[in-house]
Amino acid sequence: MTLLHEAPQPLTPTVPHSHGNGAFQELAESGLVFLVSLVLFFTVAILLDFKYRAFEGDAIARMANGFYVLHSRDPHLGAVGFVWNPLSSLADLPLLSLNSLWPTLASHNVAGTTMSALAMACATYQLHAILREWKVARFPRLVLTAFFVVNPMILLFGGNGMSEAIYLFTMVAATRYLLRWLRAGDPSSLLYCAIALAFGYLERSEPIAAAVLATPLVFWVTFTRSGGEERRRVRSGLTAVSIILTPIVTAFLGWAAICWAFAGQPFPQFTSKYGNAALIASAHYPATTTAAHVVHEIKAITYFSPLLALIVTIALVVAVHRRNIQLLGVFAVLGGGLAFTLTSYAANAIFPWYRYYIMVVPLEVLLVGSLFALPSHLRQTPPTEAGTSPPIPVRRRHHKRAVGPLAAGALSILLLVPSVLGTAAGMDDMNMAPDIVYYYGFIYHDHLDHQDLQAQSAYSAIRSIADYLNDQRFPNGDVVVDTADNCIPNVVTNVDNPRMFVIPNDPDFQRVLDDPLAVHAHYFLVQGSGSAQSDAVGQRYPNLGSGARWARLVHTFPPKGLCVMFRLFRVTGNPPKDSR
Repeated sequence: MTLLHEAPQPLTPTVPHSHGNGAFQELAESGLVFLVSLVLFFTVAILLDFKYRAFEGDAIARMANGFYVLHSRDPHLGAVGFVWNPLSSLADLPLLSLNSLWPTLASHNVAGTTMSALAMACATYQLHAILREWKVARFPRLVLTAFFVVNPMILLFGGNGMSEAIYLFTMVAATRYLLRWLRAGDPSSLLYCAIALAFGYLERSEPIAAAVLATPLVFWVTFTRSGGEERRRVRSGLTAVSIILTPIVTAFLGWAAICWAFAGQPFPQFTSKYGNAALIASAHYPATTTAAHVVHEIKAITYFSPLLALIVTIALVVAVHRRNIQLLGVFAVLGGGLAFTLTSYAANAIFPWYRYYIMVVPLEVLLVGSLFALPSHLRQTPPTEAGTSPPIPVRRRHHKRAVGPLAAGALSILLLVPSVLGTAAGMDDMNMAPDIVYYYGFIYHDHLDHQDLQAQSAYSAIRSIADYLNDQRFPNGDVVVDTADNCIPNVVTNVDNPRMFVIPNDPDFQRVLDDPLAVHAHYFLVQGSGSAQSDAVGQRYPNLGSGARWARLVHTFPPKGLCVMFRLFRVTGNPPKDSR
């Protein structure tokens, strides 16, 4: 482990002391990076929300989970749901609390897209901070930061309200503080890393792998750097491990306990009929081998970064030459998140969606940035003493200072331009990125096919359902519906009175479903023919659409946009006890 010979270096100012306003300039630069990226991501959000009205199903569902907490028939914190980790839904609550003043916050997902714009801008700030703390010169670090921001997937997911923005923010922040700890051995930095991973887990499951990979690194570095006898060094290593693991273990067990208490399952994201495993089974994907899955993953990563293998090789060679252990921190956290995705898809536990590989973007940018990081022994320039060689002339010094950053910036451009072009190409490959083409293809396709036209009319389909339900003026709790379908959460957030619905997030949903008239519910809104696996109403009453004497068909919403057919039934009598 040659890399581990580097001793911890004290955290020093990011600029030499000789520059009186250097710290202020770098603070202003960081603030400008945050603001410019925020404006870009928020511009994307506005375009998606109001010009294109392109709302990805998962983004709406996550925002809607926060909406149910405040505006459902039974507002309560447990209405946030337990299939998905709750952080983004909870993050939407401050804006959703103002929905009665501006309903567009929910109907056009402004709350969700604002959250993602802020989170992705924070991720940009943290990535720029890593480059700054590595002493990467200003020009190449701005080039590297710009390549992160303008990557098409980062731009899109910085404005579409999905979970990727918070996921990237927490993971890049965790990487930053782990690197600070590797440089300086500062326990507070290790704690900040651990807290970031814990918050990351409350958004996505991938940070578990990051914590698992970071744990042996933290133990070994602490053991190597500690003095004294072996037992004391082991104890120091275990103490450091407890710091990195305690927050995420607490988040993991705490969320599992809450899910168990409210949903009856500790891990409903895996075991619930609404979880990924059940949805993948119901999607009827063609059977594929593990080898085919691996090929798909290689293609996805190659789209994101055609030169990744070369970049990893060069970065490792440079790190070994400099005895720089910080690259191990990058691989542990960001590489850990990516490894979780690769393992999950190989095991058929997640969908073959392009967005799951988005972690390649910050990983690649930081690997390139590590090539231009100032080695630790050069980060502080020692004072000139009498008898030493004469200083380099000012003109030569300025020339070297100009050529180095320009060369680094040019090399960064050469290494990262293919990733921007490759990422864009991957986003237009239906076999690779059905999740992107399905919702957003109509935005960038020159000639719209049938699928594009459906996506283009998706919001009008939502409004047609919402407008019909508004015209009926249903009282609170009158319509029983399952929110599993991608369209229904958007309908709930678009109607004038969302309290008309009884939804699975309500604690009495099953009781109302079994005996609707007893609690004054008179309508069932059913997906398709009433037998869809993800529709609890149709599963409870599979014969509802085929002559049930206790219910009458009132209205049919034909397939339109991205919505399947829905049927509205009026309950005219007591349904039989066993209708399965």
